[in-house]
Amino acid sequence: SSRNFANKLFNATKFALMNGAVVTELPARTALTDADRWILDRLEQVRAEVDEAFERFEFSKACEALYHFAWDEVCDWYLELAKVQLADGSEYAQGTKAVLGNVLDQLLRLLHPVIPFVTETLWKVLTGGESVVVASWPNATGTEPDADSARRVEDLQKLVSEVRRFRSDQGLKPSQ
Repeated sequence: SSRNFANKLFNATKFALMNGAVVTELPARTALTDADRWILDRLEQVRAEVDEAFERFEFSKACEALYHFAWDEVCDWYLELAKVQLADGSEYAQGTKAVLGNVLDQLLRLLHPVIPFVTETLWKVLTGGESVVVASWPNATGTEPDADSARRVEDLQKLVSEVRRFRSDQGLKPSQ
């Protein structure tokens, strides 16, 4: 499972680089999509959770939070939602590239104490930085979470999950 997780991080970083993701200043939140605002808010929540777990020496809780955020939210949902903005070159594409770069940058820094060799390699390629070891730890942004964006993304996740469940129950192929 650890190999699969490292492979998932590698593929996410490769996807980001192939689509022009950059670690740069984020645009104003009003210029971002619901998906972009949602993932930034979730990153902030997970960062706070991880900081708290590390402070209490609950390393397994920190690792679990990072694992589920990376796998379930970033890779399974956000990357799929970002593909739409990146593929059609919409007005939101530049913002999505910046959000994707920043989310992966911070995620790799948060994961570094747990999987140092993988994160070092991926972070250096993504950011062009010297080493994640000397990079600063992600700090709180102080931005208020966008409840409307979170609700819209949650509704979308429920809808997609129900469609998938229905197709599975009916024995339908993905192409049907």
